[in-house]
Parts: sequence; C-alpha cells; structure tokens
Amino acid sequence: MNRLISRILFVAFLVFAVTGCVPSSSPTSTPVGSTPTSVRSTPARIPTVPISAKENLCETSLEFSISRGLEFLCQNQLPYGEFRTLACRDKEMEKQCHFDSSPFITTFVLYSIKDIKDKRVGIMTNAATGFLLSEQKPNGAWNVYTSRNINKVTKPPDDADDTACASAILYLNNIHFRENIDLFIKYRNNEGVVNLWFGEYEKFQDYDCEVNSNILFYFGLRNIHDHRICNFINDNILKENYSCCIYCEDRDSGKNYIPLFYLVSRAFKSGNPCLNRSKEHMLHNILVLQEKSGSFGNELDTALALNILMNLDYYGIEVGRGINTLLQKQLSNGSWKRQVFYIDPKPNYFGSEELTTALAIEAMQKYRDL
Repeated sequence: MNRLISRILFVAFLVFAVTGCVPSSSPTSTPVGSTPTSVRSTPARIPTVPISAKENLCETSLEFSISRGLEFLCQNQLPYGEFRTLACRDKEMEKQCHFDSSPFITTFVLYSIKDIKDKRVGIMTNAATGFLLSEQKPNGAWNVYTSRNINKVTKPPDDADDTACASAILYLNNIHFRENIDLFIKYRNNEGVVNLWFGEYEKFQDYDCEVNSNILFYFGLRNIHDHRICNFINDNILKENYSCCIYCEDRDSGKNYIPLFYLVSRAFKSGNPCLNRSKEHMLHNILVLQEKSGSFGNELDTALALNILMNLDYYGIEVGRGINTLLQKQLSNGSWKRQVFYIDPKPNYFGSEELTTALAIEAMQKYRDL
C-alpha cells in the first residue's frame, strides 16, 4: 500500500511539474539568463501587500518537491556536517571543479531550511552546527578555509564574512559560541564600514557591500543597530554602485546584483528597518528581471529573486509564476543545478547543488506558508 501511495504521489508531481501549479502568461519560454538592457530607471512605487500570489497553489506538488530537496541535502551532507562548496574554473561550473572546504555555504543551507518542520532538518542542523562550532577560532572568528581544506596555498586572515554568517546561524539555533562583536567594532575604516579581513596590514583593508550586509544580518538578530553600515549599503544600492561587491560575478557590468539583494533582504528581515530606504528600489530592479517563462534567469537567480521578494514583503503574482518555474527545473535526484553564487579574483566560480537546492526550497517554504 505504501508503495502504491508513493507511486501515485510521484505521478502527481510529474503532472504538476509539467503543467505547473500557476498558469504562465505565455506558454513560450525565453532563453535563461536574458536580462533587460537597462534597469536603471527610477523605481515606481511597488505595492507590498499580498495580492493573491497563492491563488492556484498545488499543495501536494510543493510538499513533494520540498521533501525531495531535503532528501537530496540529507544524502549529500558530509559525514562531519559540512555542505560542499565547489570551486570551478568556468562560469558554467562544469570544468576543473574541486571541493573547497569552507563554512560559508553551510551557513546558507542552514538558514534556508531552518523553518521547515521535518525531522531531517533537525538531524542536518545538529551535524552542521557542530561542524561550524568546531571551526571557530579562539579569538571568536572564522576563516574562509576550514581546518579540512587541502587546497589552500596561503592562509588569509580570519574574515568578517564567514564570522558574521556562522555566528548568525549559531545564534538562531541557540548554540553558545565565543563572543566576537568586538571584532566587528575594531576592524573598520574611517566611515565606520567593517573591513573584509580581521588583519592589521593595509592590504587587508578591503570592504564590501555583501560582507557588510551579512554583518547587518547578524547584528539585527542581536538587536544591534548600526546606521553607518546601513547608510553605506543603502547609498550604494540607490546609486547602483554594484562594484562595491568585490566577489560578485560580473560586478562591473552592474547586472548581477541579485546575490547582493538577497543578503540585504535577509538583513532587512532580521531586524534592520533602516534598509527600508532602498526597499522599493530593490523590488523594482528584481521584478523587471522576470521573463515570460516566470524565471528570473537561471535556477539560482530565480530562487534568490523569489526569496528577495518575499523577504521584502512582496507577494504578487510574479512570485507564483517563479515558484512554478522552480518546480519544473527540479532534477530527478531532488536537487537543482549548481550555478555561480560568488567569485574570487583568479577567477574561481563558487557554488554547489546543495546551495541552489537549499535556496529553492527556502522559497517554496515561504510560498507554502503564505
């Protein structure tokens, strides 16, 4: 009987994945990755009240898709708790890829699945938070490289980005860790923006919009309000100065702002109302990216864009159309394709199936709970 029920659910999922839960405005899809030639117009005021995004939600399809995604994550979590970070030499993330052990992507997976009521989430979270806690340094910081990373040639200083993300996840899970707020106070430039690296030398004085967004995310959870960081982020978004993202792909083109907006939207949601100043601008610049197919680009960009919209309290019909796209793009093993989340100067391109999958089911969970 259980096998029969499983087969019925699987067939139902295939039907919904093909036909979709939410009707698309056009049956013809447009090429993935296409973007408007310009999104630099003054944003119109965006309604942020719910307007029936969930009219045609297929509950069974969503539940089944989320469950399959969780099973993929559960099966691919490493024995000691980490979720993989892959570094590749090409933008398609298909050539010369290697495992690059880091706490960073693990923190994103844990954030994405935190609100899902499923025993597998508890098992994965316990293992992953144990891994994160084991990597904290005596000074309270984390490093981009874990103690297990065999690829590191030189060891950089501990950094604000990994420290903020790991601290936030442990704090959300009520796990005690070494206090480290003083590090974010100490390593700042004259404008009050936190440096990327916890290092004294001049070459370590880089600062970055995405990093400071993650710091605001952590600060918001701890009810710490930092208006200098907030003003730095708002000003760069409103001026569309996306070159402030050192590790954004194609940052100089001004087009790949989706990962930045996701991090800012998390910071907004964690308790930083000062970011309200750039909220409508972000909503406008995300909404104009949606294609006729319902996607916002590739699978990772679509998952990020949907989370941005819902984090910023937007629930228009565009959200449902995007969810429909994600349902159709899920692979047979329950995952979504790996795509570039960030880069380094070499360049290496970083991401993983685990990251895309976690972000996709985060969006589905939010949508299901509307």
